[in-house]
Amino acid sequence: MTSESDIKFSPDMDVQSVKAYLQKNPDFFVHHPSLLEVLELPKRYSGDHVVDLQHEALRRLRAKQDVLVDNSRSNMSVQLATHEAVLAMMEARTLDEFIGIIQDEVPILLDIDMACVALEGAVEAIDISADGMPVLLPSGEIQKRLGDDDVQLIADVAPGDDLFGAARDLVQSVAIARLYPSEAMPAGLLILGSRDANTFHPQQGTELITFMARVAEILVEKWLEQEETSA
Repeated sequence: MTSESDIKFSPDMDVQSVKAYLQKNPDFFVHHPSLLEVLELPKRYSGDHVVDLQHEALRRLRAKQDVLVDNSRSNMSVQLATHEAVLAMMEARTLDEFIGIIQDEVPILLDIDMACVALEGAVEAIDISADGMPVLLPSGEIQKRLGDDDVQLIADVAPGDDLFGAARDLVQSVAIARLYPSEAMPAGLLILGSRDANTFHPQQGTELITFMARVAEILVEKWLEQEETSA
């Protein structure tokens, strides 16, 4: 973004040049709102065919500032909810407790409708647990879903996908994130689903979901290693 001191105007710049510059930079006063305080704008007029330039300039500026404030508040809210969900996950003392927190507490904290972790295993089709959540995925399912991506955000999900278990006919938008394998742990997915079609969509950032997936990956690996050691 250029500062006011970076803008160069030649001494002989005429009205047409200024007009042309402003037409090419319609957001100029959004980035330099302090100029509105020193500009001498027309007095307010009445009439159907007369534009109140001062009012319109301030209205547009305030509208864009309101959008920025709303977006900032929304982003902060999502960030806080994600941190709370991660802290809840870290409180688990066993793998079963961790799975319960993912399925029962994380959806409430994130204001979504389903969440689970599923790992690849020796199954022919997606294995659904007694409480309706996918727990095992066929070998190659993660590659099929994600390709080379770590996260995918999908809007307008077609109903009936077993990846979402008992919520298969409910979810409208989903986020799926890769859990990387280790010696103790097969590859897996963190799966989040919402009945709201706007909760997840491809234009969103994926940093917070990636963060959640990395934490889930570390915790699952830890519990599986402990189970292997105690066996």
